[in-house]
Amino acid sequence: MDMPLKIFVSPASPIRDRDIFATGIDYFPPTIKQLMELQKNDTFYWIDRIQDQKVIMTDLFEETINTIEFFGRCAESVSRGINPKLDPNYWVTIKQHQQGFSTIEPLRETAPKTYRYFKLIEEKYLYFLNALIESIDKSSPALFASKRELSYGFKIDEILEQFKAEKFQKIPLIQAILSLASYLGTYIEAYRQINDDNILRDFPEDWKQQQVNVSASGVALVMSKRFRPFEKVDVFILIPVRNVVSTFSGTVIDIRTLESQHKERVAINFEFPDSKNQNLLQNEIQRFEIEESMSINLNHEQSNTP
Repeated sequence: MDMPLKIFVSPASPIRDRDIFATGIDYFPPTIKQLMELQKNDTFYWIDRIQDQKVIMTDLFEETINTIEFFGRCAESVSRGINPKLDPNYWVTIKQHQQGFSTIEPLRETAPKTYRYFKLIEEKYLYFLNALIESIDKSSPALFASKRELSYGFKIDEILEQFKAEKFQKIPLIQAILSLASYLGTYIEAYRQINDDNILRDFPEDWKQQQVNVSASGVALVMSKRFRPFEKVDVFILIPVRNVVSTFSGTVIDIRTLESQHKERVAINFEFPDSKNQNLLQNEIQRFEIEESMSINLNHEQSNTP
C-alpha cells in the first residue's frame, strides 16, 4: 500500500568512536555525485557562452564553484565522523571562507544586478557554512550539534524562480546562475539531511510527509541518501490519529538506484515487531484504505451526477 506517512529512519549503530558523532549514512552517494557533476557541467556550458566581462565573470563563477565544493568536502568529512577543527590549517581555511566571494567586488559598479545576484547567493552559502562551523564547534564524539530549524526562505530563491521563465531560457548569464544555484542547492540539501538526521528524531511534528510503500511487515521509501545493504536500522512512524510514534527495528533488504531521479529506493523489513506497534500501523493502513475508498466512491458519484 502506497500512502503518505511521516517517517524517520536511522542506523541502529551510529558512529560513536570518531572525532564527531555521525549517523553513518552516506549523504553523498553516487546518485547525488552524478547529479552534482551534471549541474557543474551545465554551469560551465553556460559560462563559456557569456560574452560581457567574460574574464571577470569566469573568475567569479569558478571561485564560487570552488567555494561550494569546499563546503561539500567539509560536510562530507563531518558526516563520516571527522572533525575538521583538529587540522589547524584546514580550520584556518574554513574560517577564511567565511569572508565570502573575493572576486565579486569588480562587479559592484560595472554590473550591479549581477553583483546583487551573487551577493544573495553568497548570503545563502554563508548561512549554511556558518551553521556547519557552529555545529563543528559544539560537537563531540557523543553528539553532533544540530540546529532544529535550518532556514528555507532566501531572497535568491525568489529571484531564481523568476529566472525559470521562458524569456530567460537563452540568456547565458541567467542560465549559468540558475545552474550554479542548483549546484549549491544539492550540496545544501545534503548538509540539511546531515543536520536533520542528528536532531529531528525527537521532533516527529517536524518530519516531512512522504509517499511510502508500507505494510505491517516493512516499508519502502525513496531517499537522496544511502544506507548499507543489510544494515540494521530503527524506523519511527508517526500515527497521526493517536499522535504517537510507532517504533520498529528493521533490516535494509533492498536498495535500488532511481537514475532519473538521482535517488535511492530503500526497502526495510521489520524484525519481530511488537504487537502494539504493529497493530497501530495496521490500523493506520486500514484507516487510509477506507478513506481512499470513500473518496473514490464520492468522486465517482459526482462524475455521474447529471
